[in-house]
Amino acid sequence: MEKGRSIPRSETSQPDHSNSDALSINQHIWSMTEFVARFDEVAKRRLDSMNQKLRDMETQMEALEADISKICAYSKAEFS
Repeated sequence: MEKGRSIPRSETSQPDHSNSDALSINQHIWSMTEFVARFDEVAKRRLDSMNQKLRDMETQMEALEADISKICAYSKAEFS
């Protein structure tokens, strides 16, 4: 073989795996993409659920604060 000459694929002892490697990489990328999409969907649902629970708790707190204010106002009026 001449110096500086590259060896054609047909002359190498190893089979050409570049196509199967590319398919394998594409499959891994696809799997990762699906995982990220599912993770995003689940995370959004959980955050929406937590956000709704927080809104409900804020509403309950406002109602309790209003009740406490009424009780305090009633107590002040009665003991004055």
